[in-house]
Amino acid sequence: MQKLRKKIRIFALYTRLFIFILQFVCNLLIPDHDSGTFTWIYDPDDKPTILDKIISFLLDGLIRWDGQHFLHVANHGYTFETNIAFFPLYPLIVRLFANLLFWMQEEYAIITFVSAIKLSAVLINLGCFLLAVDAIYDLSRRVLKDEYLAYKAGLLFAINPASIFFSAAYSESLNAFLTFYAMKKIHKCLSAKTCILSCLASATRSNSILNAGFILYSSVKTVATETILYIRLKKSCKEKAEISTTIANILGDAIIPGLFNIISCVIPFFFFQWFCFTNFCRITKHTPGMWHYQAVPDFLIEYGRANLLKILGDDPSPWCSDEPPVAYFYIQKHYWNNGFLSYWELKQLPNFALAVPVLSIVLVSAYNFLGYHWDYVKRLGLVDNNRLGMPRRPISAVRQYRVLPRECFVYIVHASALAIFATFFMNIQVATRLIFSASPVVPWLAAILTTSPDKTPVPFSEDENNKEVLYKIECKSNLESNTDTILFQEKIETETGRWVMMYFLGYFLVGTILFSNNLPWT
Repeated sequence: MQKLRKKIRIFALYTRLFIFILQFVCNLLIPDHDSGTFTWIYDPDDKPTILDKIISFLLDGLIRWDGQHFLHVANHGYTFETNIAFFPLYPLIVRLFANLLFWMQEEYAIITFVSAIKLSAVLINLGCFLLAVDAIYDLSRRVLKDEYLAYKAGLLFAINPASIFFSAAYSESLNAFLTFYAMKKIHKCLSAKTCILSCLASATRSNSILNAGFILYSSVKTVATETILYIRLKKSCKEKAEISTTIANILGDAIIPGLFNIISCVIPFFFFQWFCFTNFCRITKHTPGMWHYQAVPDFLIEYGRANLLKILGDDPSPWCSDEPPVAYFYIQKHYWNNGFLSYWELKQLPNFALAVPVLSIVLVSAYNFLGYHWDYVKRLGLVDNNRLGMPRRPISAVRQYRVLPRECFVYIVHASALAIFATFFMNIQVATRLIFSASPVVPWLAAILTTSPDKTPVPFSEDENNKEVLYKIECKSNLESNTDTILFQEKIETETGRWVMMYFLGYFLVGTILFSNNLPWT
C-alpha cells in the first residue's frame, strides 16, 4: 500500500531525527562515562577545522562502544586483532562513501577524513534504516497476509527497543535491510537476488549465516510440495503425472538454486577467516591489507602497545595453529568472554534483566506457537497448503490466541535459535539488538499483542492504492498527516499489550540516553 508505505517511511525518519536530537542533548548535558574500552585513534597530523569540531559536537554521541571498532576499521583497516570480530561490509561501505565526501571538498579543506567517516557512518545508517523499514513492511504483508498488522509492525519496528544501534555507527541497520529484503525474496522464490542478498548479509554480521536456514527450508518445502503434487496427480488419474516434470521442477526450483544460495550465504564467513589468517598469522611487518598497504602508523602501534593489543605483524596468536585456523571463535572467547555459560555470573544479572523482555517474547511465543499450530508443526510446515487446496486458519483466530499464523514457522524457529544462542553462548546484553536486526518476529508479535482481538482483519490486497483497504487501517485525516498514526491513537485493551508498548518506548528512550554517554546498554 503506497500511502501506508510512505507514512511508515516518514515516521521512521522522524524517529531517527528524534534520536539524533536526544543523543546530542544528552551528550551535551550529561558527562561521558569512561568505559575503558577500545578507542578509535585519529591521526595526530590531522588538524581539525571548525566544521570538524561542529561535526564531533553533533555526532560523537552516536560513536560509542563497538562503533569505535567499526570506524577504526573504516579509517585504518584491520590493524588490531580485536578488530577482526567485526565483519567488513559495513566499514568498507563507510570508507567508500567517506572517500566520496572527502573528495568532494578536498580542495577546500573544509573537513578532515575523520569527519567524512563520521558523516558517512550516520548517513549510511539513516538510509539503510529507511530501507529496512520498507523491507519489513513488504515482508510482513506477504507473510502475515494482514494489511493492518503489517502496517503496525512497520511502525513498531521504527521505535524498536534497540533503536539507538540502528542510528549509531553499528552494522545493525545494514544487516536488517539486507536480511529482511532477502527474506522477502526467499519467501517468493530462490533466485540470483536472494543469492546476492544472503552473501552481503553474511559479510555484514556473523549471525546472518543462519539465513542459510531459510534457503534450506525453502528448498526442502519445494521438494515436498512437488513430490506430494505428483503423488496426488498419479492417484487421481484425472491428469497424467509426468515424473520428468516433477524432477525438473525440483532441480530447477529447489536443489540447484538452493545449493548456490547456501554457498553464497556461508562463503563470506570463510573468506573473512582466510583474510584474517593471511594478515594476522603471517609476519607482515605491520602492513595492513583490505583497503591500503602502507605500514601501520606509529601512533597506532603506540596505542596498541599501551593497551596490550596484538598488532598486525606481531607474533601469531594460538588460533593460527588450529585446524582449520578460524579467528572468529578465538576472538569472541579471548577478548569478549563468549562461550557456553561463560557469561552466567552474578555480576551480570543486570544485563540478563535487560535482555529478559525480548527473550521472553520470543521463547514464550514459540511455545504458544507450537501448542496452537501443532498439527502444522509436526509436519514441519513443509507442505504448501495453498497449492494443495488446504484451508488456512483465519487471522481472527490467530489474534484471539495471540500467536503468529502458521506460515511464520521458519521465522519462529530462526528467532528462537537466536534467543537460545544469545542466552547460553553470548554476552547477553547484545540479545536485543541481535534479534531486532535479524528477525521480524518481535515486531510482528508486538503488532498482534497491541491489537484488540475484536479488530477486524484486513486481508492482503494486491491493489496498492485500494482506498477501501486504506481507510480500514488509517482514517483520512491520518493519511493526510505526516505525524499522526494509529500507533499512539488506538487504545490498547490488554495488560500485555500495554507492557509491550512500554517496553518499546522505554528502551527506545533510555537506550538512547545511556548509549550516547558511553554508559552500558543492550
